[in-house]
Amino acid sequence: MADKAKSVRLWQEIVLALAFKVLVLTVIWAAWFSAPEDINLDDQKVASQILSQQPQKEHDHDAVTGTR
Repeated sequence: MADKAKSVRLWQEIVLALAFKVLVLTVIWAAWFSAPEDINLDDQKVASQILSQQPQKEHDHDAVTGTR
């Protein structure tokens, strides 16, 4: 009898944990991935933008001359 109660309790905890994870993933998706910034954006535009950009230094001290 006690084993059956533990089994039911374990299943309840597993289902609750999975439901919570689905909820969190849904919130993350809605916050950051549900609406793109540009609806005219396609694969070709993204690829050309990524491949054409040169690395930019953020600060002047990033490119120190005369050091190894």
